[in-house]
Amino acid sequence: MKKSTLFIVLLALIAPSCQSNMQKQMLEDADQQNAALMADNEATRAQLSRLRAEGDALEEQLRFANARVDELNALGAARDAAFAQQNAELEELRRNLPPGVDAVSRGGMIVLDLPSSLTFPSGKADLSKKGKDTIQKVSEILKAQYPTNTLWIAGHTDNDQPKKSGWKNNLELSVQRAMEVANFLMDEGGIAAQQVRVSGYGEFNPTGDNATKEGKAGNRRVEILILP
Repeated sequence: MKKSTLFIVLLALIAPSCQSNMQKQMLEDADQQNAALMADNEATRAQLSRLRAEGDALEEQLRFANARVDELNALGAARDAAFAQQNAELEELRRNLPPGVDAVSRGGMIVLDLPSSLTFPSGKADLSKKGKDTIQKVSEILKAQYPTNTLWIAGHTDNDQPKKSGWKNNLELSVQRAMEVANFLMDEGGIAAQQVRVSGYGEFNPTGDNATKEGKAGNRRVEILILP
């Protein structure tokens, strides 16, 4: 009876101690779980903040890309409008030019092509009667439509070298023919001298094949480049 009573007394003394240890362990476990949850929460917040920053950066890139697209679309529309305007201008110019003179668009410029068969006798740098009449009509158009544009007069030849004409080479002939056209435009056509520039290329800037008769005929020309 005494042993049983002693055991009960000891059990009563030990039980609160075990219960206290269990509660302490449970609290420690809860603290650890809470700490882990807080760490996860902070990591989630940091990730969310990073994602928001990335989202803001992507939105800024998208705004920039959209602005660039709008800019390119505007440039394309302006280019198309300018192209359409130049085509309309070119067609009107072709209708008004005298027979034998052509007009093309090249590098943003309008180029008038005066073949030498229309303007100069073979191997000569003196305008023919037909050439003077033709350039007089061209000068009237230039004065009316391009009163302030720079006009670049460029002479060209085929690759046949001068023999009996007295010219040293085709370059000299091309320059002199360009000068003849320029002088006529200024002296007879009323084109202001400050608008006029002159150059000669000889046979070094062909538009056709010098191996053919047609190609050579096309290469013998004086061009009037109308700068924008």
